[in-house]
Amino acid sequence: MTDKFSPRISRDIADLVHSHPLAWIVSGPADALQASVLPIQLECDADGQPLRLLGHFGRGNPQWRQLAQSPRATVLLLGPHGYISPSWFADRTQAPTWNYALARFDVDVTIRDTPEDADALLRGLVAQMEAGRPAAWHIGDMGARYAGLARGVVGFEARILAAGGRFKLGQDERDDVFADILHGLQVSAPAGESRTLADWMRRFADRPAGAVAPRALPAPSPLDPDIMRFIDDVRERARTLTAGRALDWPERRIVALQSRLPWQQGGPSMASTVERLVDTVAGPVRLRFYDPGPVSHPGKERPALVYLHGGGWALFGLDTHDRVMREYAARSGMVVVGVDYALAPEARYPIALNQVVGVLHWLRRHGGEYGIDVDRLALGGDSAGGSLSMGAVLKLRDDGDGDAVKAVLSNYGGFSPDCSPVARQRYGTPDDMLTADEMDEFWNTYVGTVADRRDPYLATVLAPLRGLPPVFLVVAECDVLTEQNMLMAGCLLEAEVPVKVKVYPGAPHSFIEAMGVSKVASDAIDDGAAWLCRTLSYSPLSNQRMPHD
Repeated sequence: MTDKFSPRISRDIADLVHSHPLAWIVSGPADALQASVLPIQLECDADGQPLRLLGHFGRGNPQWRQLAQSPRATVLLLGPHGYISPSWFADRTQAPTWNYALARFDVDVTIRDTPEDADALLRGLVAQMEAGRPAAWHIGDMGARYAGLARGVVGFEARILAAGGRFKLGQDERDDVFADILHGLQVSAPAGESRTLADWMRRFADRPAGAVAPRALPAPSPLDPDIMRFIDDVRERARTLTAGRALDWPERRIVALQSRLPWQQGGPSMASTVERLVDTVAGPVRLRFYDPGPVSHPGKERPALVYLHGGGWALFGLDTHDRVMREYAARSGMVVVGVDYALAPEARYPIALNQVVGVLHWLRRHGGEYGIDVDRLALGGDSAGGSLSMGAVLKLRDDGDGDAVKAVLSNYGGFSPDCSPVARQRYGTPDDMLTADEMDEFWNTYVGTVADRRDPYLATVLAPLRGLPPVFLVVAECDVLTEQNMLMAGCLLEAEVPVKVKVYPGAPHSFIEAMGVSKVASDAIDDGAAWLCRTLSYSPLSNQRMPHD
């Protein structure tokens, strides 16, 4: 009878070692047993069968000398594991247990004590462990110190004589209990630890997908059907344009633009649309000025909304958000200034933020040339643009220019790189407009150092918020960032900042881009335009929308 906890395929053990490389190497006779904890790498043959382990000892560790004389050893590796509490179960008659994955290797060790061996082993291990990290570290960053470190390392190669593993990952649980375990891991354990164990459990589940998926509490709300027309169309166009290829960031931007171009058609006509390249301390920035036309007092300067497009700081631009900005201009009667800030990964934090601050300084000096009342500037944007808006007003306040912006309009902004397990589970799934994994990728692409992830101008929920201008938080109900927006609302209230919050039912991330077909999206733009007019004490000639194309 086959052991249900044995590896299923040859890659199971290889993937376990790759994801959890720290292992015990045990050697020597019973009366002189030695054991060390070491990071290892596993080499496999073309079929994925384990061949050899690679690793290194510190030169001061006596175990390597013992292995040079007597090369047999056992390597033990404990992978993802966790206590499974019956408190998570609807059926309380179940007993507690542990889920875990482990691997064992019997090996014959050969010591590789040359500088070349040490260098190859160290570089291979660092490349594996740093792959995919934000601001990945490289050995070259050590400079001259590396040579000294390498001299203190003794490498080894261990030929695998026998290998085995045990993967006790819920295979013996009922479907309802299994689902309860996954849900408990999502909401009760540390995020990284619980996700790793849950992912391995799903891998070994051998169940229908419905039984494996963790439950969401409360259940996700249904999406607005009109917004779904926009989402489905954009996704289908993107799939067709991508054609299954892996794209780099410039190629992804082209696909993002082309998949949205049909949705930029129609909408209000502008009296004029002008572009200007302006210099800032963080480099030149292209601006686009949308003038909606007549006002109540011709010749008088008008307030302006400085608008920052979304796209995870890495995608989109003025053309993907052209209609959004025309709609705001027409419905408010204000000038709208689109900002084409620099994108990541070519320009990482804080370049875009400093460009936005620089643009606001430039507008304060030159906005009158474009019919703008420089004492009534509002700042706003969607998603990454909402994040940049909050960071910019914080920076202006701290630099002594707190009166430069009189209002902030934030459409489903991101205010922290951390998404809770519940937020990920409820509205950050692969079926959602913005997945939690996509948010992680955007943050990792934009943020160059780990320290920056706690910079209050970036993770703005960590900032002292007192003294900011009034804020309108447009919140999409069905968005992985909804939780962050509600947290930001509470932080603003606590700091005594005037704040308006409105949650739009059935709305996912990016929903205002569907303003041409969705009443929910159109209402959100109307609400934002009306709030800006009230906050900036502005009354255009007519609140009617401009004639459409």
